[in-house]
Amino acid sequence: MESRELQSPVSSVTETRLRRSTQACQRCRRRKQKCDLRYPKCSTCEASHASCLTYDIEKQTEIPRGYISSLENQVRELKLQVESLKNSQAANVVTHQPSENAMGGGLGGASPIAAATVQSAGSDPEEMVRSMGLVLLESSDQPRFMGTSSGVTFAKMVLAAIKHDPVPASHETQGQLRRPSRSSMPSPTQPTSLPPRHAAQHIAEVYFSCRTPHVPVLERSRAQQVIDRVYGAWESSGNSLAAIPEHDLFVANMVFAVGLHGMPVSAGGRPPQSEGCFYSALHCVERLLAYSPSDLEALSVVLLLAQYIALNPSQGSLWQLTGIALRLAVDLGLHWETSHILALPPPLLNRRRRLYWAVYRLDRFLAITLGRPFGIAELSMNTGYPDPHVPGDAHAPADVAGVDMFNQRCANHIVKLYRLESEIKHVLYHQLQGSSSLAYPRADYGLWFRDIQSRLRGWRDEVPILNGIVHRESIYSMDSWWEAHHCSAMLLLHRPNPLVPSPTTESLQTCFDTARRSIQAIKTLQREGRISIIWAWVHHLFLSGLVMIYCLWESVTVRTSASMVDVMTASQDCASTLTALTERFADAGGCRDTFEKLSSTTMKWLLDRDKRADTEAALQLPALGSEFDALKNPVPFSSTAWQANGMPSFFPSEPIDFAHFLNMAAEWEDYAGKSDSFTTWCNALDEAGLPH
Repeated sequence: MESRELQSPVSSVTETRLRRSTQACQRCRRRKQKCDLRYPKCSTCEASHASCLTYDIEKQTEIPRGYISSLENQVRELKLQVESLKNSQAANVVTHQPSENAMGGGLGGASPIAAATVQSAGSDPEEMVRSMGLVLLESSDQPRFMGTSSGVTFAKMVLAAIKHDPVPASHETQGQLRRPSRSSMPSPTQPTSLPPRHAAQHIAEVYFSCRTPHVPVLERSRAQQVIDRVYGAWESSGNSLAAIPEHDLFVANMVFAVGLHGMPVSAGGRPPQSEGCFYSALHCVERLLAYSPSDLEALSVVLLLAQYIALNPSQGSLWQLTGIALRLAVDLGLHWETSHILALPPPLLNRRRRLYWAVYRLDRFLAITLGRPFGIAELSMNTGYPDPHVPGDAHAPADVAGVDMFNQRCANHIVKLYRLESEIKHVLYHQLQGSSSLAYPRADYGLWFRDIQSRLRGWRDEVPILNGIVHRESIYSMDSWWEAHHCSAMLLLHRPNPLVPSPTTESLQTCFDTARRSIQAIKTLQREGRISIIWAWVHHLFLSGLVMIYCLWESVTVRTSASMVDVMTASQDCASTLTALTERFADAGGCRDTFEKLSSTTMKWLLDRDKRADTEAALQLPALGSEFDALKNPVPFSSTAWQANGMPSFFPSEPIDFAHFLNMAAEWEDYAGKSDSFTTWCNALDEAGLPH
C-alpha cells in the first residue's frame, strides 16, 4: 500500500512527460521549447500567430490540433439536423389528415381505418373491403392495422419504385446536387403550378392522341370532367391549390406530366414542366393510396405512375410498378370474371376490364421486350374486352363519345396483338423448359405455325378504319404505327429462337422483308414526332437492323433477291433514325455505333462479292470452275466446308445461336479482314496470274 503511494508520483510525472512529448505541437518540438499544451493553440503559437500543428501517425502528415474536435462538432451538428428533419416529417404525417373534399368524399369525418373496420364487420365476407392497411392476423374477425413493424406499407412500396427524394433540399445543397446537364431545369423536388386553362386543354388533347396507346388508363370524358373541376376550384379560390380535391389534382398533374413529355421545344429535349407536374403529383401519392375509398382508384394511381415511368425510365422502375399493379389487379379479381362480376353495371364492368388490360399490356410489353417471364399466364384469365359502345359518361357530347368509342376499339385491337405475341413467346421460348407431359403437351409446331401466321395476317387486315370524328393527330391514324407493331410480332415469330435455331429460307426471306418494313415504319414515326417510349422503339429499330443483316449473311436466297440499293437504303435509314433518337435517348448511341460497324462490314462484303462474281463471269475459265466451285458458292454459317479449306471463321461450328450472334455483333469489325470468304479466291487468282 505504501509502495504504491510512493510510486504514484513517479508514475504521474512519467505519464505527464510522455503526454507532453507526444502531444507537443510541431513548432515547439522543432524549436525545442516547452509546450504548455493549451487547446486548440499553445501559448507560443498563439503569440506568434502561427498554426499549431501536430503529427498524425496514421496519415503521416501534420494536422491542426483541433482537427478531431472540429470533426466531432460537425458530426454533432449533422445529427441534430437529421433529428430535426425526422421530427418535422413525423409531425406532418400525424397532423395532416385528408378532408372529405380532398378525397372526393366517401369516408366522411370518421377515421378511414375505423370506417373500413365497421364496413367489413357488417358486410358479407365475399364483399370484404380490401385494404392495404388491414389484415387478419388471427382467427378472430377483427382486422388489425399493420404499421411500421410489418416492413413497408403499400404506399411506401409504390414510392420506393420511384426515384424521389422526399427530404426538401436547401438552396445551397440543391445547387451542389443538381446535375450539370439539368442546371437550367427546376429542382426535382420543386412542384409546378397549373398551366393556363387553354394550354391544359391542348396538353390533354396530346395526352389522349399520342401518349396513351400503350396504357389507356383514363377515359377522355372522365379526364375532361376532372380538369374542369380542378380549374373551377382553382379559379374560384383565387388560384389556391388547397381547395382542389386531392385525387383530381393528382390526375390532372399526371395528365399534364405525360402530355408534356416529349413535346418539341426550341432548345430540344424534354420540357422541364413535365417533371415539375410529375413531382407535384407525387406529393399526393402516399395519402391517395393509404386513404383511397376504392381499390380501383389505387390501381389507377399506380398505372398513371407507370405510364409516366414508361416514357421517362430514369425516374423509377417500370418493372416494379408493373408487378405491383398486376398483383393488385389479381387481388381485386380483375383477371377472372364470374357471373357475379358480369352482373355489375356496364360502366363499372368496363372500367374493371380497361384497368386490367392496361396492366396486362404493361406486363406483356416488358416481358417480351426484356425477355422476362410473364406475370400471369394466359390460362389464368378470362376477362372480356371493354365494350366500346358503353360510354364512360352518359352526358358526354357526341363527338367526345365517338372518340372514346374509336379509341377503345383500337385499344382492344392492340391487346389482341399482345395476346398473339404472348402465345408466340410461350411456344417458342417457354415450352423448352422441362420435358413435355400429358398435362403440358407441346404443340404441333407445323400446324401451330401456319395457324399463327394466318391470325397475324387477320389482325393486320382488321385494324380499325379511321373515321371522321377522330382527330387526325391521333397515333391511331398513322398506318406506320400499326405497321411497326405488326412487324415486331412477325419478327418475333420468324427470327431464330431456341425452338427453331435455324429458320427455313422462307422464314429468313420473311424476316428480311419485315425488318425493312419495320425500319421504314419507325423512321416515319420519328420524322412525324410520334415516338413516345423512346427506349422501346430504339430496341425494335436496332433489332430490325440486326435481323436484316443476319438474313443477308445466312441466306443465299436473300442475298440473291435483295437489291444492293434497297439494302443500303434500309441500312442508312436505320442508322440515321438511331442517330436522331440519340438526341433524346443517349443510350441509343451505342446501338447506332454497333449497327454502323455491322452494316459497313456487310456492305463491303457484298460489294466485294459482286465485284469478284463479275470478274469470274468475264474471265470464263471453265478449267478452273471445278477448283473454285466451293469459293463461288456462298458458305453458310455452320458449314464445316468453310473451315475445311483452311479459311478462318469467327462463327461457331454448331448451329449458330441468334443471341450469341447478336452479342458478337460489335466484334465484326475486328474480324473483317480475317474472315472474308473470298480471301482464298484472291490468292488463287494471284497464283494463276489473273487480274481481279
